[in-house]
Amino acid sequence: MDQVLAKLREANPDKVIYTLEDAEFVSYGAVHPHIRIPKMRAYLYKNREVPDGEYYEPCADDLMQMEEAVFFKEFAFGETACQIGYYSGFGGRLNALEYHKCSEVLVEFEPAVLIVGHIWDIKDQKLDSADLKLFYVPADTCVELYASTLHFAPCMATRAGVRQVVCQSAGTNTDLEHPERLTDDGENRLLYQKNKWVLIHPEAEADFTERAVNGICGENISVICPEP
Repeated sequence: MDQVLAKLREANPDKVIYTLEDAEFVSYGAVHPHIRIPKMRAYLYKNREVPDGEYYEPCADDLMQMEEAVFFKEFAFGETACQIGYYSGFGGRLNALEYHKCSEVLVEFEPAVLIVGHIWDIKDQKLDSADLKLFYVPADTCVELYASTLHFAPCMATRAGVRQVVCQSAGTNTDLEHPERLTDDGENRLLYQKNKWVLIHPEAEADFTERAVNGICGENISVICPEP
């Protein structure tokens, strides 16, 4: 067994932490072992320090122009418009859930834990965190999360934090052009940014604008990071 996973399970005995090989992951996403981006990895480790909190850039021109971008532009997104960005941070709590009308393709450079759910478990703009599952992602793994998968920033599995490349449809997670046109009807109420529908946990209200819907009930799931 992966030693990081073993330590994670030991540090979180009250939680079930699955692997991407477990049957439970099939409805949430897929692993793409053919996607290898060592030059992007080297770029992020050389030019982008991990902040004390977190940092996310939806679309990074330097990454978009790299030769390795072909894996995302032509293969993962089938020659449709996409963006390649990155995220880094030291998060360890659920705090919120989002979904998009496209897959999200991640390459994790450090081990991480994904907390995920299904959009069909949202009832009247509410979701019980007990319906979510945790999955361990080993370092240097490319994982796709389907459009029907609820997710948010991964939790760190080691003290190195989370460092990942993120690829989505172009424009995702950027500011809305016409927020004044939004109504409070149905799914519109959850729209937070372009192609980004969000539910938050009450404990994370301070991190979001008033537009965010307080809709996650139950525990604000946390993952304890093992000591080195």
